[in-house]
Amino acid sequence: MTIKALLNGRVGTALVMLLIFLSMSLMALGFTDKARLMPLLVGIPGILLGIVQLTSEIRQSARRSADEADSDALSKAERNMFLWIFIFFFGLLGFGFTYAAPIVVFAFMYAGKKESLLVALIGAAGTWAVLFGFFEQVMQLPLFKGLIVEWLLS
Repeated sequence: MTIKALLNGRVGTALVMLLIFLSMSLMALGFTDKARLMPLLVGIPGILLGIVQLTSEIRQSARRSADEADSDALSKAERNMFLWIFIFFFGLLGFGFTYAAPIVVFAFMYAGKKESLLVALIGAAGTWAVLFGFFEQVMQLPLFKGLIVEWLLS
């Protein structure tokens, strides 16, 4: 197996997702018992599935012949996927779950996947209802507010 076979978008995406779940779970270990529950409920299965996915992608990449696909160049779909992952990550980092997630979900559905305006609005409203209504109101779990929002409020 060559290094070139490992450097493709599918392996990279699987590795990034595994690292996100792993870092989220490790950070959650420093939280209080109540705050640690939700990140670990998502993070531990995410780590296990990430390991399975990474292993699968590495095996598939090693089997692919060099003339089948150019390992150096990311396809348009892979570049698009990385773009939306970064937009979502930095949106959440800056503006938090409650504010950024519905806006990014709307933008992804409407601009990224060319869904109708109604479908994108329903997706954004559903995202807000789950994050704000269920997690923050019903479960009383404070979600990350975002660095820019915390800076503006301080």
